[in-house]
Amino acid sequence: MLFTKTTVSRDAGDLGTRLETELRNHKGKYIFQGMIFIMGGVLAAAMPAATALNAELLLGAILLLTGIFQLVLTIKSRMHWWSMMSSLLSICIGIFMLWKPFPVLLAFVTLLALFMTVEGICEFLLALQFRPLRNWSWMLFSGIITLTLAAVLWIGFPAFDIMYLGWVIAANLLLYGFSLLMLVWKIAS
Repeated sequence: MLFTKTTVSRDAGDLGTRLETELRNHKGKYIFQGMIFIMGGVLAAAMPAATALNAELLLGAILLLTGIFQLVLTIKSRMHWWSMMSSLLSICIGIFMLWKPFPVLLAFVTLLALFMTVEGICEFLLALQFRPLRNWSWMLFSGIITLTLAAVLWIGFPAFDIMYLGWVIAANLLLYGFSLLMLVWKIAS
């Protein structure tokens, strides 16, 4: 099936209409979500070292708890040995992250750089999907900034310390929250 220019532009128009309807019908939820991201970003910027350390400790606790839960289920259901190995690995890494948080932060910076690279690409692609809407460029801007922050982490590692890690998390939260508000702002008015 061949797509003509008219078909493609009509499909983009239909997508734009559907997205506007979604944003208009649920604008309160998007505004609330944007404000939560912005408040989280402000808190993270105010306490960057605590943000970085707490993010790492939270991840360690999550790995430990999910590993224990997975191990119990694996033993009860008599699953394969690889499932048990996976749960034991999760438990061990979780314990190590909680026991030695500062050395793990260096590895965490690398993981954050990887995450932000993928997230920036996803935000960029999401912005292209929102292109039929007014203010779609704010999502594009957020994706570009996220990719830039990821690049700074990649280039500067390990020169940047825990403070920078907290500021990167803060900037990411603030920009995403602001981009959500800007998407809804023109639609709601």
